[in-house]
Amino acid sequence: MNSKQTALCVFYGLIAVAALTGTAAQLKPYLSLGIVQGNVHFWQDTLVNAASRFITVDIMFVFAVVWRWMLTEGRRLKMGGYFWYLPASLLIAFSAALPVFMIHREIARSRLNPAEVDDTGAAGALSVLLVTAVALAYTWRALAAII
Repeated sequence: MNSKQTALCVFYGLIAVAALTGTAAQLKPYLSLGIVQGNVHFWQDTLVNAASRFITVDIMFVFAVVWRWMLTEGRRLKMGGYFWYLPASLLIAFSAALPVFMIHREIARSRLNPAEVDDTGAAGALSVLLVTAVALAYTWRALAAII
């Protein structure tokens, strides 16, 4: 892997850690209920208000589209074990599993074509950093709400 790919993998890794930290911290009320009751209660809570329903529907449809892409990329790049990202997305957190998939994808891409690097350009990179900053700020606020 070249330095751009390595930096991209580090970026994805940091996102995965932040996403896992932010999502796992929200699970405390559900863990004590056990796997079945915890899941039932969690999904009931996603129906509590318009905002929770909106974001849940939004994420579910994003996941449907991205999962299809992940399957295609996994096959195309001959990524071993790519199917495990489905249970990881559903049982851990899609926001943590997707960046790990992206690391796996970058490693697979570097093996097939070391010179091929995703380049979003300056405006694209800036927009990704802006979205990431908003996500980090919201995660910080969500973590502060439970402390």
